[in-house]
Amino acid sequence: MTAIPRNGPCPCGSGKKYKKCCLQQDEALALQNQPAALPAPREDDFIAEILPKVDEAVDRLLIRVEKGQFANIEADLKLLLQKHPNYHTTNYAMGVYLAMVLAEPQRAIPFFQKAVSVFPPMAEAHFNLAACYIKSAQISEAVASLRMAIRYSADDDYISRKAHGELRGLEKMVKEHYPFPTLDAYLEHQKLFDLAFQDLQAKRFESAVELFNRVLAQNLRHVQSHGNVALAYAGLGQKALALEHLDKALALDPTYEPAIQNRKVISRMTEGQPQGPLAMAETDYYRERVEAKTAPAGWLQKLKRLTAG
Repeated sequence: MTAIPRNGPCPCGSGKKYKKCCLQQDEALALQNQPAALPAPREDDFIAEILPKVDEAVDRLLIRVEKGQFANIEADLKLLLQKHPNYHTTNYAMGVYLAMVLAEPQRAIPFFQKAVSVFPPMAEAHFNLAACYIKSAQISEAVASLRMAIRYSADDDYISRKAHGELRGLEKMVKEHYPFPTLDAYLEHQKLFDLAFQDLQAKRFESAVELFNRVLAQNLRHVQSHGNVALAYAGLGQKALALEHLDKALALDPTYEPAIQNRKVISRMTEGQPQGPLAMAETDYYRERVEAKTAPAGWLQKLKRLTAG
């Protein structure tokens, strides 16, 4: 079909230009005759293989774990996982074994992550993943997993009730240790810190200083931000400000090893001359101390109580 020029005479014979006569009517008819657009895929749309025999084998292994029958259990789990490496229940079972039997939450996390990526509605995997995150002091990730567990559980479901309880416990702990009225306020603060740290790693020192100071404006006792903004100031050649913040970090936590080590280096720099690379491992420092059982008094104990039982 030949297109009708917009400024040409209308084919209806009115003597008017097409754009002044029948164009709008023809465009409306064309829209009505277009095929309906396919709906955008929903977030919950996914395809997962279901293997009843494998599920039964996993159930038998988990029953053995519950009964404390650990003989050859790890070898049996590994064999089943080797045969079905991309199946949700085999990954879930290995996660349970690592987290509950070997008490190694960090090693369990990738298996629970794989389980929920393959089968998102697996509420128990989300919940156990959250428990591992809590024990590893990864609070933001724990909250996200607990909320997914609630999402995929019925309102009166046992997992939903447990997840709500864990969230209340986390919020209580956050309120005790930080000047934030809600758990979500703490999470927004953590996001801001992560953005600042990304700028620091990318050597965008001016932006890092601005963002870390925003973090400190919300929580002046945030040891990691004092330690990190000191590195940004050092990168800008501002020795005095760098040392000031390192001293503040150490006043809050005299055992804060990154600040101790970086202060030795920065104290030797010349004001106005940017300092070269420094240790920037502060994002995981307290998490590592939790794993090593050397976190500040009260923090580790509260994390353990949150996931007890």
